[in-house]
Parts: sequence; structure tokens; C-alpha cells
Amino acid sequence: MPNQPLIRRGVVALAIAASAALMAPTLAVANPVPPADLTLTAPTSIPADKALSAAIAQLQKTSVDPEALAAAKAILGIGSQLSTTTLPKTEVAAPTATPAASPTDVLTLLAEANSALRQMGIQSFINPSVAFNCTAPTPDNPFGLLPAVGGAVPGPFFLPGLKLPAAIDANLVKDGETLFGFVPSGITKDGTASGMQVAWFNVNTLQGGFADMAPVGTTLVDIWMKKVPDNPFKGQIKAALTTFANRLSVPGSRLAPVKTGNGTVLSAVFGTVENGNRSCFFLPMIGITQA
Repeated sequence: MPNQPLIRRGVVALAIAASAALMAPTLAVANPVPPADLTLTAPTSIPADKALSAAIAQLQKTSVDPEALAAAKAILGIGSQLSTTTLPKTEVAAPTATPAASPTDVLTLLAEANSALRQMGIQSFINPSVAFNCTAPTPDNPFGLLPAVGGAVPGPFFLPGLKLPAAIDANLVKDGETLFGFVPSGITKDGTASGMQVAWFNVNTLQGGFADMAPVGTTLVDIWMKKVPDNPFKGQIKAALTTFANRLSVPGSRLAPVKTGNGTVLSAVFGTVENGNRSCFFLPMIGITQA
């Protein structure tokens, strides 16, 4: 649609303002790395901001790609906004074998989201996110906060421990592509498949844009099924892959494979997820990936 980039840019502006059994795959998931280094601290500056500013200046002179320019400006603006945001600087303790945390334990939920993202082999961005009024307020959580993390991994990349038949390419993204991920915690019922997106910009190629993110299970199955040749067992294969993919799906989690090209890729993940009858806007998370 011709007006889609304008719609996406409008959302970015709002974000800134708001600040067969034989074919069945198997997965061996390593123990998650304790996210002891994860904090709720906003970044003091956007990564490679000088390179991004220089790229914007060059794009403004050439005007060869309006959407790339819009994405670059959005990421720079989001980074500037986040650098002035004050969040509680509280270290997240490593998960222990204690009873499940209450929904109001935001820091424990944040650690769970980060572990889920890392189980997929995706490295988290420099800052986590929160959504306000995303769960019922309590004395311990008067603003109804729920946390989330975003991240990315360059291709070629396949899920850790995944074993697929030789006929199926297990890679989710190939060289020159980047897989972006988003995992919230505390979402009980995600009633929509849309709402989250990623703004990305390659400072080496001056390419960029916006990409919609889809549910983890849907994205994984779609990628793999495109590589499965037509055969009488294709339906069974899809069912097996769907069962596997759903094991990795956290309610509200999203993925987006993007053809970013090789180079230094700056990005911001943000948008809306439903939690029952609540609409939860997750503030932007920014990161840098060497693709």
C-alpha cells in the first residue's frame, strides 16, 4: 500500500512521544544464561550515533530512499528520547528454583523474558522495555507494568540444537539477513498477531526501513514450510513443525526476518501487544547488530 510507510512513520513518532514423524524436528535447549547483567537502566546514548547522523546527512542530500531516511531518523530520535529517560537502576538477580513469581514482580518477569529470548539464540538489545497499564494494578505494581526484551541475530542462523532432515534448510535467516525478536513476560492472552514492528538501518549500505513482526510460531513455520518440497506428507510435516515451534512461543512474542544486507545494522523494536482486553504499548528497545 502506498501510504504504509507514512503510517509506520506516524507510529514511530508516537513511540518517540510516548518514549511427518521422520521429519519431526528435535531441540536440545541449553540452560539459559543468568541475566545478571540486565538492568532497567535506559541507555545514555544510541550506539554509533555519529555514523547514523552522518548517514542521515548523506541520505538527505541524495533522497534515494525516503523510507530508509525515515527509519534512520526514527532510530536516532528514539535513542535521544531514551537517553533522557530515568528508570529504576536495579540489578536483576539470576533465576532460582523458587516458586513462580507473582505477576507484579516486574524484575523477575524481566529475567524470564530475557531467558526466553536467549533460548532462541537471540542476543538482547541494550535496553529492555515496559508497557504501562498492561496488567491489573496492585500495591506493588501501581502502574500495571509488564516488561519485555528485544534482540537480534545475524544470519546465517538456525535454532540451537535443532535437527532437521538434510532436505530442509534449517536456517531462519541467511547471510545478509537479520532475525529480530521480541519477548514480553506476564502476557496471559495475546489476541492479535499484529502491532509490533522493527525500524532498521544499515549504516554501511544506507539501506533501511520498517518491518512488521509476527508471532514466533507462525514465523518459524512459515520460514521452514517455504523450504519443504511438495510431497504427500507435507501436511504432517507442517503439523510436526508447528508443535515444535509452539514450544518456543511465549504469549505475545514476535519474530521478523529482514534482508538488512551486510554491515552495521541499527534497529528499534516497539509496538502494541494485547493482554486479554488490555492494549499494551511497549516502549522502544534499540540495538546494534553486525550482519
